[in-house]
Amino acid sequence: MEKGNITGLAHIGVFVKDMAASIDFYKRLGFTLDAEESVGVKLAFLSAGTCLIELIEIKDTSRPAGVVDHVAMTVDDIEAAVARANANGIVIDAAKISAAPILGGIKNVFFEGPDGERLEFFEYVK
Repeated sequence: MEKGNITGLAHIGVFVKDMAASIDFYKRLGFTLDAEESVGVKLAFLSAGTCLIELIEIKDTSRPAGVVDHVAMTVDDIEAAVARANANGIVIDAAKISAAPILGGIKNVFFEGPDGERLEFFEYVK
């Protein structure tokens, strides 16, 4: 089977001003807090069914809270997904693929859609 496939929606990232208040809100809405991480910025991952929301606590006032920051797509092989996108005329800098220990280990890369929307390929490292 060919590698580099999008396999689903990884999460929707939302900027928040107050992590505790936002976690409380989403829990009251019916979400379950799955993980809290800190990698230079506070993150929280909450789920309800197949929906996963990533809360990103911001201190930078140039990026307003309440805004959807990015849409992340799960891929089965990030390097292959980037190569496939580049082969199809979608420019993604493979040098910007990064790894983080969050959620048991991930690799990700951000890029832009045609209207400047922020997109992310997201691979769970097993």
